Amino acid sequence: MRIVYAGDSPAGGPANYLLAVLKRLRARVTHVPPGRLLTPRHLQPAPEVVILSDMSRRHVPAATERLIAAHVAQGTGLLMVGGWGSFAGPFGQWRGSIIEQLLPVRCLARDDRVNFPGSALITLEQPHRMFQGLSFLQPPAICGLNEVRPTTHSRVLLSARRILAQGGGVRLEQRRHPLLIIDDRPGRRIAALATDLAPHWCGGLVDWGSRHLVLPVNSRIQVEVGDKYVQFVSALVRWGAGR
Repeated sequence: MRIVYAGDSPAGGPANYLLAVLKRLRARVTHVPPGRLLTPRHLQPAPEVVILSDMSRRHVPAATERLIAAHVAQGTGLLMVGGWGSFAGPFGQWRGSIIEQLLPVRCLARDDRVNFPGSALITLEQPHRMFQGLSFLQPPAICGLNEVRPTTHSRVLLSARRILAQGGGVRLEQRRHPLLIIDDRPGRRIAALATDLAPHWCGGLVDWGSRHLVLPVNSRIQVEVGDKYVQFVSALVRWGAGR
C-alpha cells in the first residue's frame, strides 16, 4: 500500500500516531511535514491514498491539487483529518480550493474550530463495512473538531455529541456534529474526519480499547495507543485504499 501523508509534524511530534499505525500496516509512506511543499513529484506514481492532516493549503500548490484530483478520478483515496491546519481552521484555509470540491463536506467561511472542554462522545450514525469487527457500544470522547457542512452526495457515519453536566449527572447534547463523512457515490473513496488523530483534540480516541499497544514509529521513537484506536485508523486507511 503506497500512501502520501502530508502534515501534522516531522517524526517526533503529533505525526507519530498516524506514522506508527501506517508502519503497522506495512505501508510505503511518503511523509511531507508542514512547512514543506507537497509537490507533484511526491504523487508520482499515483498513491493508493492521499492523507492531508493539519497541512496548510499554502503548502499545496495548485498544480499539486490538480494532480490529486486527477488521481482521485482514477481511483486514489483521499482523506482529510481535522486540526487547526485543516478545513477552515486558521492555518488550513481550504475553502474554495480544488481539494474542498473533492471532499464530501464544505468548509465554513469563518474559523471552524469547536472545542469541547467537557468532551463530546463519538456516536455511530450509520453502519459501514469499514467498521466490521469494531463496536461503538463503549465509544471514546473527543475534545474538539472542525465544524463542516456535509454535501448532498455525502454520508455521515459518525457524529460527536457534547457531554453536558446536569443536576450532578451528565447528558448528551441533542445537536450532532458531523465527525466522519464519506462520499456516497460509487467508486469514490473520499472521507473527511473532522477531529484530529493526535492529542489534544482526539481526546480519549487515542487510548480507545481494552489493550494498550506499543508501536514503533522508527528505530528511536514509539507510541502507546489503544487497540481500538489502531483498528479504527487502520480500517479508515484500508477503506481509502480500497482494501
